[in-house]
Amino acid sequence: MAELGTVTKAADALMVAQPALSRLIRQLEKELGKPIFVRTGRYLQLTPFGHEVVNRAKLVLQNLESIRQLGSGESAHPMLRIGASFITLSRFLPETVSMFRQRHPHVDLVISTGLSQDIYNLLSEGSIEVGLVTSTVPRPYVVTRQLLVDQLCVICTPDHPLAKRSHVTPGDLHRIPIVTMTGRSGLRQDLNAIFAAHNVEMRVCMEIDNVGVIQTMVAAGLGVTILPHSAWIPFLVDQHLQAIPFVLPNTRVQSNTLRRYSLIHLENAVTPIAEQWIRVCTEVAYAISRASYLGRQHSG
Repeated sequence: MAELGTVTKAADALMVAQPALSRLIRQLEKELGKPIFVRTGRYLQLTPFGHEVVNRAKLVLQNLESIRQLGSGESAHPMLRIGASFITLSRFLPETVSMFRQRHPHVDLVISTGLSQDIYNLLSEGSIEVGLVTSTVPRPYVVTRQLLVDQLCVICTPDHPLAKRSHVTPGDLHRIPIVTMTGRSGLRQDLNAIFAAHNVEMRVCMEIDNVGVIQTMVAAGLGVTILPHSAWIPFLVDQHLQAIPFVLPNTRVQSNTLRRYSLIHLENAVTPIAEQWIRVCTEVAYAISRASYLGRQHSG
């Protein structure tokens, strides 16, 4: 019923009488002490509590299926379903997956990607167990664990006029073509706020929801981009790109230059395998933070 929207459709799909299904739902809500559905016209919608119940039920069914497969010999490998936002794909996710696979080679990983809001939706749907995001939104029954804080940089080719600057401000980017994420991304929304606060027009020449493609376009001399420090490090050596700190004269929006890598999961719904993943994420985040700090110290 959570997927079909009406009692009638759910009853038909389950091949039971509609009154009997309605009684079962009322009985379940009475036992749990909270409503699972709220009626909107002819349709039923899950309450926040209902979403949590459905997600927990999906986890139970998945665990039962894993036990069944183990008993039948179909698959002896446990599985972890992960969601990762696009910005985490360039460095954080590869390093985390590499370390996790070394420690747990028997675990199969299923990775879904998207914008941060997409990862939240996948978690709410029960399609993933844990997610990596760079834009956080408070949601009921979702736990957020901040992993590291990263600073935005302007990335360009070595022959670009900005390449020799010690830092770049929004004013320095006036009329300069910028390759950036689409308007749905949290990073793009923060950049819009930054440029608006400084009364500078952001000249967007390309919108791409793929960090690797953005960096390729920059390396081809088609514009500059603004990305977190850790996102461009793997590309910097291969493409000979320059990264310059992005500095704001207007401190009111200074926090918008920070990207917070966070791990999200449902409250009280973390499996032992997911706990191991969280532990590895924490270690990788610490290593990246330390390397970034030492790099800044050395540059200074």
